[in-house]
Amino acid sequence: MENLKILLAVSEVSEDDLSFYSDRRMPETCSWILSNPIYHAWMESLLNSQTLWINGSAGSGKSMLTSFLIDHYRHQGLSCYYYFFRSGDRIQRCINTFLRTLAFQLAQNNLIYKQYLEELFEIGVRFEKSDAKSTWQRLFASASTRLATMIPIFIFIDGLDESDSPQTILNLLSSASTNIPLRLVVVSRPTSAIAANFDKFPRTMPVTRLSAESTKHDIPLFVEQELQSLHGDEPFRRQVIEQIINAASGNFLWVHLATQEVLDCQTQEEIEQVLQEIPTGMLPLYEQMEDAMVRNLRPADQRLSKALLTWVTCSQRPLLLEELSKAVEPDFPHIIDLNYTIGHICGHLLVIDRKSRVTLVHQTAREYLTKLSTGPFAIKSSKAHEDLFLRCMSCLCDQKLRSRLGHGNLPPLSSYAAWSWSFHLQSHAAGSERILTALSAFLQSPSALTWIQILAMQDQLRTLVHSSRSLSAFADRRRVLDASVAPNLRPIQTLEVLDLWAVDLVKIVGRFGQKLLDMPDTIFKFIPQFCPQESIIHRQFGRRSAFTVSFSGGSNTAWDDSLAKLFVGANAQALTIKCAGNCFAVLTTANKIIIWDSITCIKQQELSQQENILAMCISTSGKRIAAFAQGSVRIYETSSGKQLQLITHTNGSRSLAMAFSHDGSEILVGSDDGTIRTRSLDDPDARWHEVELRMSEHEATFAGATTSNPCSIAFSPDGSQVAVAFRGAPLSVWGLGDQRLVSRCRRSQADRRFASARPWTAANNVLWHPQSGEVIGIYQDATVFRWDPLEHSSHDLPLNNATAIALSPDGELLATSDANGAVRISRFPDFGPIWLLRCDYPVADLAFSPDNKRLYDIRGSFCNIWEPNSLVRLFDLEAPGSEARSESGITMMSATMSEAEADISEPIFALAAAPDGDYICVGNTEGAVRLLTRSGEVAVDMWQSSNFMPVEQITWSMDGCHIALCDIGGTVIVKRIERVGSSTAVGEMSVKLVFEATSNPDDGPLEQLLLNQQASLLLLSSAASAQVWSIESGSCISRWESKDANATNKWIQHPCQPDQLLRIGAEKAYQCGWQSLVERSVLSFNLPDPHEQPSAPRTDRIRKPSLPRSMSSEDTNAVVDKAILTHDGAHIMVEVTRFLEGRRSERQLMIFSKTEFDGNRSFVSPRPLPLPLLGKLQLPLDVLPKNTFVFLDNDNWLCSWHLGSTDGTTGIERHFFLPRGWLNAECLELCTMVASGDLIVPKDGEIAMITSDLAFQW
Repeated sequence: MENLKILLAVSEVSEDDLSFYSDRRMPETCSWILSNPIYHAWMESLLNSQTLWINGSAGSGKSMLTSFLIDHYRHQGLSCYYYFFRSGDRIQRCINTFLRTLAFQLAQNNLIYKQYLEELFEIGVRFEKSDAKSTWQRLFASASTRLATMIPIFIFIDGLDESDSPQTILNLLSSASTNIPLRLVVVSRPTSAIAANFDKFPRTMPVTRLSAESTKHDIPLFVEQELQSLHGDEPFRRQVIEQIINAASGNFLWVHLATQEVLDCQTQEEIEQVLQEIPTGMLPLYEQMEDAMVRNLRPADQRLSKALLTWVTCSQRPLLLEELSKAVEPDFPHIIDLNYTIGHICGHLLVIDRKSRVTLVHQTAREYLTKLSTGPFAIKSSKAHEDLFLRCMSCLCDQKLRSRLGHGNLPPLSSYAAWSWSFHLQSHAAGSERILTALSAFLQSPSALTWIQILAMQDQLRTLVHSSRSLSAFADRRRVLDASVAPNLRPIQTLEVLDLWAVDLVKIVGRFGQKLLDMPDTIFKFIPQFCPQESIIHRQFGRRSAFTVSFSGGSNTAWDDSLAKLFVGANAQALTIKCAGNCFAVLTTANKIIIWDSITCIKQQELSQQENILAMCISTSGKRIAAFAQGSVRIYETSSGKQLQLITHTNGSRSLAMAFSHDGSEILVGSDDGTIRTRSLDDPDARWHEVELRMSEHEATFAGATTSNPCSIAFSPDGSQVAVAFRGAPLSVWGLGDQRLVSRCRRSQADRRFASARPWTAANNVLWHPQSGEVIGIYQDATVFRWDPLEHSSHDLPLNNATAIALSPDGELLATSDANGAVRISRFPDFGPIWLLRCDYPVADLAFSPDNKRLYDIRGSFCNIWEPNSLVRLFDLEAPGSEARSESGITMMSATMSEAEADISEPIFALAAAPDGDYICVGNTEGAVRLLTRSGEVAVDMWQSSNFMPVEQITWSMDGCHIALCDIGGTVIVKRIERVGSSTAVGEMSVKLVFEATSNPDDGPLEQLLLNQQASLLLLSSAASAQVWSIESGSCISRWESKDANATNKWIQHPCQPDQLLRIGAEKAYQCGWQSLVERSVLSFNLPDPHEQPSAPRTDRIRKPSLPRSMSSEDTNAVVDKAILTHDGAHIMVEVTRFLEGRRSERQLMIFSKTEFDGNRSFVSPRPLPLPLLGKLQLPLDVLPKNTFVFLDNDNWLCSWHLGSTDGTTGIERHFFLPRGWLNAECLELCTMVASGDLIVPKDGEIAMITSDLAFQW
């Protein structure tokens, strides 16, 4: 169940609450309900589902009765599920917490439902930050078949009136499927709002009302038990009992407090006086208790009591005894026994449960202290929240706090302070100078980073988003208050700091959330440096470390909404995008489907086949992807690229829509010939089932309609209906089961452009709303509309000039793009604007991520991933009890729409650093080549491809004075660089063209360029051949051709012989002359036996764990990916991919000492690398001085390891990580380590130079 706890983010609070009430319940009490005729009739009813509403006034013992029924049902062997709402705990009164807890309890007793939740966990779904409506839909509505049973499901809900929204809860429960025999027991106060909601319950779930006032029969038993220890003779004890019972008026809470008052007395006369003075009703009783505390407590004890009551009343959640002691410690140090103290000075207003949590005796006590009391213990909420906020700040600003975190010793109250200071800030008016001063000092000190570290350690990063909202709201309130204050007296700079932190907190969660969870102290070491230079966290903390990040072109100065930009290929255009589970896929014009990991943005697979792929779809889990082509449908496994099924078809139509059925057992295809084809995926012998969607002659000619083929098709979420748009006919919906025309879309009279226009408009693009059953689409006049096929109602939306649309998985967001390339996200169904992106490049398709927090768009050759602040806030603001939620469960966002602008820059396609690392030469996909300095400034615009073709290869000469480069068209040039002295200043160098040629197209694309040490010779290498050209004469002087068409090679300068080359293959190295390319000797690699079991003990492991095999390497056994002379000048590093059976591949790393190649040898052996090291290795980079092997690990950390060490685990040293938004396949291939130990990383058409402590190792 541990995975389900993570999925649902649940704790054991409900079990604790049940134990709390069960422990306090007196024996024999509450049993009256079992013989109550109303309850008995409800229990014996034969109806499938029904509701029992037990209602009673405050303090009437309702929660005790709930605990009795739960214990009774359990004793009878019946499964029951329960939840206790508590207004004093923001988490426990949250609707989402209730739904997640209920789901967890159901999974404990329902194996089928448990398996359903485990499937959600496997595809990466998490519910901690989901809104109530989405949580209900995913956990219960979509799982109704998994919950269907013949045995009634008993659900007890106590304290419904104390929840954030009783209306929302009852609306959700009343919509439960009739397939589920639900016996619902709701316990609450008899409010008119709850009564009105019960009146609206469907007939399939009738409501029976039962008053909890019958608990008055239990009061004598309760009083008898409580006063057993009362001293005095029996007649006097009986007299006391009778007086309390007669004055109780059915209120258990009153009885409890009255008996405690009596038990505190020492003499019979004192008891008689108490009984005479004790008032009836809760308000007079509380007033008397407060008066008694004033009379009986010393001034110091009164102050302590007031402090304890204030903390318990106004805290965001119940505090533990040790937390409460720490909270009051500054004013009341050295409390000997707080448990004892509470019992003696707090007048029975506080109680302590078995988990040492301190709470008020009842909700009415909070109402009295904060609203009704006029005495010395009255709590002024605004002042109380100010004091609690300041105490939280004091706790977090403790100078010793960070060091204690390092020792795993988190002081009491630190967690509460980290989670709750923003709650107290939001609960206070903005006029307090004490709050503003403390907040400013906190945010401008390292304590702010310590706070973030605490939240990361406790997996509570969503608190950063809540805090962002609190800071913004506080700053806005303060500006309103200061409107009448002279400008020179306003705290303008301080409020700007709050605004900047509000932005940074959300961005930190989006960009670095996973890294913070994995290693919380990265907030100190690295994250400030990766933040933009104008961000407040970088300005305050990013310049205090030897670790630095600098960008070319002046980029990374401010936050933007772009998370990543992925390149689909130089000669390809992106056509459509699909997202599901933990992956997203793009279909391109190059007849490929590229699949990326949605978390890391790393390419997982690249699928291609001989037939043209016309359409694709992904299963709900994201585990399978289907590709439709002329003549076949192929089903692949997304993780491995393995083909699972090949399904042939003979129709020559084009697929307009394709989907897996809801349970994944069928594939559905909608074609442009007007036919829907379905086929079972479970039966290998199954055939295609065809449904022709043909309108009758009368229907086809309706109001000017003409018979035409479909132009857009969309399947409903459950696969039972299909929406079909025609070019010359109205949008229509058919039922697939009965093949019946359900409805045609009529445009309302008010929405028609002309009064005499026909009653329909053809649609170009349609999709189904995932929840409401509506169809959303774009008319041919580019107007977006919504249409309910069952209600026969349609409405134009205030969104015009639309070209593409997408709905979020929960149906609460609508994204549209226009002809100018702008993208807009709006709320659904009110269409309030949330985010607007302005971009000049047109959009081909849009899609939301499964968690609703990202938007993908495809433009030309790019897939852009956007993560706007507004989306992060929207879906992370499901705070327990958040006032950001409306009664319907939809987040109410600010009316202000955030806007962004995007510059779609051309990505870097080739990169090479000078040998000394002072200059970096980069080429982009438009054929532009620039020479950059280490600081990122453009030193020289080197070259521009005449045909704007991507630059594919760049290489430097060993003396750093020549650069050779080529584009994909085969144009090759060499330029000489002339520097003025040793300066690297911009403008103090020139470049001169010294060589230009064009490669032979018959040789294939150039894969490598190499200059000799004197830069007099240039090697051009393709897959099957190589040539050496003279730079001076511009002629080809030698040529080599491969004898093995499937072999791949890389060429490097011989490390010991300046006039020779090494041609590196997968199994051997060939020593060749520079002038002639003639082989002079062959060196075989002494490799481990490929058939040896991986578990066999060896010390010369060089293989990495196997990976999914690329589909582009069917006929190749091995590919040499990289061969370089390392920066230490002492090693040759070779990386090879070997292809195995079962479409798997194995990446092999070999590091040779250069001395292996000096002399007459026939074999060379790579250095041994331990298995733990290879298991963590993602990208080998280089070997630096002192045998320092540098690489990126699987978590994108730059690491170093000493060659020759046998420790492949603890011997690895991590230096820094790369943000996830920086990384994709192209980025990883171009990451370059320079001799100084700095790392060059391409990003968004520019480069980042990262300096760390790596150089200090030698």
